[in-house]
Amino acid sequence: MAIIWRGWVLAGLACAAPMAQAQAQDGGGDAWTFRLAPYVWGSSTDGTFAHARLPVGLHTSKSFRESLEELDAGAMGAFEARKGRHGVLLDGQFAKLSTTVYAPVAGAALPVRLKTRTASGLLAWRYGLVERDAAHLDLVAGVRVWSARVRLAYAVPVPTPPPIPQQYAGEQSHRWVDAQVGVKGRYGFGNGLFVGGWALAGAGESDLSTDLMLLAGYDVNERLAVVAGYRRLSTDFETSAGFRFDTTLQGPGLGVEYRF
Repeated sequence: MAIIWRGWVLAGLACAAPMAQAQAQDGGGDAWTFRLAPYVWGSSTDGTFAHARLPVGLHTSKSFRESLEELDAGAMGAFEARKGRHGVLLDGQFAKLSTTVYAPVAGAALPVRLKTRTASGLLAWRYGLVERDAAHLDLVAGVRVWSARVRLAYAVPVPTPPPIPQQYAGEQSHRWVDAQVGVKGRYGFGNGLFVGGWALAGAGESDLSTDLMLLAGYDVNERLAVVAGYRRLSTDFETSAGFRFDTTLQGPGLGVEYRF
């Protein structure tokens, strides 16, 4: 937990320093603008999972329709504060999935009940590389905190080959922190329609984590817009004890954007 708090503090300092410098340079002439965007997210979960000290690895890869039926909850949201070329971005996602997967054990397919709960949050500084009326392109750098909880349960009526236990039910969770950098942008067509997206990648306590998003929206008025998009998040995390969460979460999202 301590390393997570250190990551958030460092990210906060990284965001605050450039903003303070920008305010000093422009004399406070630019006004703050804010953007709040909540979404519902139809996320599928593909990947490899393992518990520490349990010699049973699981892999799930299902169609979007199957994943949607097994999705218990999915949501994401973003908050952005901008002043001139500088700003802060807060972004978060949550997905909860319950499914049955099959693990190969002694030549047979062992049915295992799998439940995952995944959350991540990004705290980032953004700098406007391109600032125009119809378009903008931002550089983004920050810290992403991941939290994953994985529950596995199975029972076999016949003895299993050691060291695999004949029955098992357990839950393990981990948190880890990655640094991420990338770009995000938006282009407006002048008739209320706009397109945008971002691409971020990084590493830290995981081997690699990525975040890709494509979106399209329509400005209902100067403050409100409706937005639809497709998002893909991935992380590859493993501990020395054997816990593994090498996962891709992806799917469409639908939400609103409020600017003030």
